[in-house]
Amino acid sequence: MAVTLAAGATPNLSFTFLESIQTMTAYIVQVSMGDTPAGGVAYQTMFAVAGLLFVITLFLNVIATFILKRYREVYQ
Repeated sequence: MAVTLAAGATPNLSFTFLESIQTMTAYIVQVSMGDTPAGGVAYQTMFAVAGLLFVITLFLNVIATFILKRYREVYQ
C-alpha cells in the first residue's frame, strides 16, 4: 500500500515521472475490492494484469539469474 500512496493511484497513463499513476498491483486491489461481477470485463482484466505481472517478474528473475551465473567470481 505504500506504493499506492506514493504513486497517487490515479488511473491514467503518463510518460512523465512527475504525474501520479496507478500501479498494476493497485489496479488489482481496486478491482477486487469493488462489486465486480464474476466473468465481467473488469474481473477478467484483473487476472490478465496479474498474469502479466507474473510474466514480467519471471522474466526479470531469469535475466538476473543468468547475469549472476555469468559474472560470479569464485573465491578460494
